[in-house]
Amino acid sequence: MAAAGKQAPAYKRSWKNLLLNKRYQLRFTLFMVGVSAILMTGLGIWVMKEANEATTVAMIRVRGEACPKVPEVVEVPTDPELPAVPMNIDDPTLPEAAEPTKAARSKVDPAHVAGANAMTNVVAVQALWCADATCTPEHATPLTIKANKCDDYVKEKLASGECVDALKKAQIPVVKCEGGESYSVADAEPAPRRATVQLEESSMTITPTLPTDFADRIVSHHMCEMRQAGTRDRVGDGRLRILYVLIGTGLLLMVGLAVYGIKMTHKVAGPLFKVTLYLAKMKDGRYDKVWNLRKGDQLIDFYEHFKTAHAGVVTMEKEDIERIRATIAAAKDAGLADNDTVKELETLLARKEKALE
Repeated sequence: MAAAGKQAPAYKRSWKNLLLNKRYQLRFTLFMVGVSAILMTGLGIWVMKEANEATTVAMIRVRGEACPKVPEVVEVPTDPELPAVPMNIDDPTLPEAAEPTKAARSKVDPAHVAGANAMTNVVAVQALWCADATCTPEHATPLTIKANKCDDYVKEKLASGECVDALKKAQIPVVKCEGGESYSVADAEPAPRRATVQLEESSMTITPTLPTDFADRIVSHHMCEMRQAGTRDRVGDGRLRILYVLIGTGLLLMVGLAVYGIKMTHKVAGPLFKVTLYLAKMKDGRYDKVWNLRKGDQLIDFYEHFKTAHAGVVTMEKEDIERIRATIAAAKDAGLADNDTVKELETLLARKEKALE
């Protein structure tokens, strides 16, 4: 009686015992996880399709933004018939007190003159070296001379400072006789010249070969390209982040559904498992106390019906015990204590009393 007055112990679910009915619980859980995986896959395909279209549009928009163009260095066309820039060269034969004659303002475009400098140098070499000999000068190419007494002719020319300067301006490094020796222009020692060149401000204007903002335009162009490349990279990274978020969300959803499904099915499998245990004990002739379900379990009405039925069977067993005791007592009072039937009744009474312990 004292034990009957005690409060029923509070049972707690253990993670080790969550799978009480593996077939039922796993099938139900896998069904939920499979449905969620299909839905998430369809959602992911649609989202990634929209993300790819948005990324493509963003890439096209970024590529469509025009960056400042790189300024081109274009060779200025020249007119060989135009006169050279006027210069005043002191003539050593003039008296020292003589004033140099001022040239009129040049009408020659300096850009045309600058573009024709290379050709002018080659023409100068042609005039100085090929007048009395056969040769075809080219810019930055050895000069081959064909003439009578070629070696003497080349040595005579290399002794002239004007001839050597013409070669250097045309960047001709070597002069060689056809079938003879070669002479280095760098080793030539021309006679010193004492002429003084005077450039007048009114006769020549120095024009820059590049625009004043050339460096700024180059920097702007490359900065724009790097900015566009960075924007494209960020757009691509955003698409990958969407994919990673979808994958992560899908995995978390499936894991969560799996855990939730097992716990929820456990709340159904738990009462069924208890009923199965009590029925197995009743089959073996044992009638243990039926404890209440744990908090949150399902099938409460079903379990209460089973509990009532179990209590009815226990009551019937107790009534049978009282009847058997009364029958044994009456038999003993009649002097039939040694009767085999009375002994069988005593054995049955002991078994029933043990079943209710």
